Amino acid sequence: MIRGIRWRIVVTYMLLIVLALSIFGVYMLQFIEKLYMDNLQTQLKEETSLLATWVSPMLAEYDTQGQKEDVHEMLRQTGMAVSSRVTLLDLQGDVMLDTLGDADTRKNQLDYPEIASAVEGSVGMHVRKVPYSTYNVMHMAVPVYGDHGPIAVLRMAVPMKGAHETLQALWGRIGMSLLIVAAVASLFGLRFAHGIAAPIEAITSSTRKIAEGAFDERIHQRGRDELRVMADSINAMAARLSDQIEDLTQQKGKLEGILKHLVSGVIVVDRSGRVTLVNQAIEWMIGYKAEELLQKWHWEAGYNFGLSAMIDEAILVGTAQKKEITLHRPVERTVEVHITPVSSNNGRIAGAVVLMHDVSEWRQLERMRSEFVANVSHELRTPITAVKGFSETLLDGALNDPVITRQFLQIIYDESERLKRLVTDLLELSKIESGHTVFHFEPFDLTALVKRTVEKYRHQAESLGLTLETELPPAHLQLEGDSDRIAQVLINLLGNAIAYTPSGGRVDVSVMEQEDDVVLKVRDTGVGIPAEDIPRLFERFYRVDKARARRSGGTGLGLAIVKHILESHHGQVEVTSVVGEGSEFTITLPKTKEI
Repeated sequence: MIRGIRWRIVVTYMLLIVLALSIFGVYMLQFIEKLYMDNLQTQLKEETSLLATWVSPMLAEYDTQGQKEDVHEMLRQTGMAVSSRVTLLDLQGDVMLDTLGDADTRKNQLDYPEIASAVEGSVGMHVRKVPYSTYNVMHMAVPVYGDHGPIAVLRMAVPMKGAHETLQALWGRIGMSLLIVAAVASLFGLRFAHGIAAPIEAITSSTRKIAEGAFDERIHQRGRDELRVMADSINAMAARLSDQIEDLTQQKGKLEGILKHLVSGVIVVDRSGRVTLVNQAIEWMIGYKAEELLQKWHWEAGYNFGLSAMIDEAILVGTAQKKEITLHRPVERTVEVHITPVSSNNGRIAGAVVLMHDVSEWRQLERMRSEFVANVSHELRTPITAVKGFSETLLDGALNDPVITRQFLQIIYDESERLKRLVTDLLELSKIESGHTVFHFEPFDLTALVKRTVEKYRHQAESLGLTLETELPPAHLQLEGDSDRIAQVLINLLGNAIAYTPSGGRVDVSVMEQEDDVVLKVRDTGVGIPAEDIPRLFERFYRVDKARARRSGGTGLGLAIVKHILESHHGQVEVTSVVGEGSEFTITLPKTKEI
């Protein structure tokens, strides 16, 4: 298979030369052969006519004694002189004399074309194969005229051996000449092909390098022909491509940097609906790796009918879409979706860009804010309602009964205390969250703090039939932090443990030292906490058992305060619980203040 342009040019050039020389050679051979045969025919015609003229007077006395032998001798001598066979025939086609005298002379020859033409008075010529010669023989027949018209036919037959040998030699010389011409022309053709193919091959090699990314490659072409113009155009194109790819690379780097650090998820789909680009935020938002999403249908990305319907509408109709939807995989989250169609240069929709903002925390905060307002209103209304109700009862005449009066005043006092604690906790939580609370970090002995705090609750625990035990390190355990706030954490946890543990139960407080941290645990054998309530346990006003919590006098803000105090100390709290068996709160605090 011929691939290179150089060889295609050479082969084409050679084919044209061979075709032209072949046509020329065949034409010349045919022309020379025709010319030679015409000359041979003319010469034979002249010789035959001349011989007929010589024979004509002698036929007048043909029947005379000895005349026949003279005619035969003259024909024989003439045939030997011109190397031909001479035959004399009458007008009926019978042979009168023949210099060869073979079997052919004994039959009538009027059916031969040349004889038939001569009998009719014209010159006849015919070339045919004969038994006595291996070559074709040219037969020329002319009428022999007497005083009153044709009296006989004279035919000369010349073998074409000489003509064949002459033409064969001529063909050989012409063929050799054509071969020499073809060889010389081929050399010129190779030179011509090199002159055309060399710059084209150079341009091809350079364009291949440019296509592979070597945009600094340049083509150096001499001359002022079309190849020079093409080389200059390719050089200019390579320079522009280099600049454009550099710009695209920079833009791509900027885009990848933006998409990588963008918190919102981005999905780009083409007109057919296949995903062509995603960023890392999408991975955790829908639970799939970026490489798993590329070239997939968009409905396989989010597995959300609402999202897929919005993308389809944006691509088909060409209108921007905005809506909040809920994704259920890998976890349930609320996202705000913005879909913008992308148009091509001809105005057709080429795809769409999907921007997804995770608004789950915002919605949760809004819900918690609403619940907080509702809970505060409810918590405040309960003691206010009690104070108002019992006050109205006293004003309506219950003051006359000292027992009822004292009972009602005690309730009013308890509710006012509860209201005071609620307002105090609200203010405390608000100051901690706003950062207005000042924490006094200084070294203190955690072991001693735990002992003092536990002793404060021992009498209350024993009065409720509970066992309160501690497991503390034998030596002092120094910790850097706000000792009052840490005591407040322990008080909240101990109060909850005692409040929610039935009589006969047990509350244990333990402290364990680690390399960089200390671990404080408060464990009880109380009612326990359901697993579904544990994630919301540290929300404000969240109660597992609302009725029991109110009877215990709690405000529902203690654990929220605990969480914020520990966060300010760079600590953390974990909860494990089994319903009916008890709960365990584990607090981890660094030994030194972290900057």
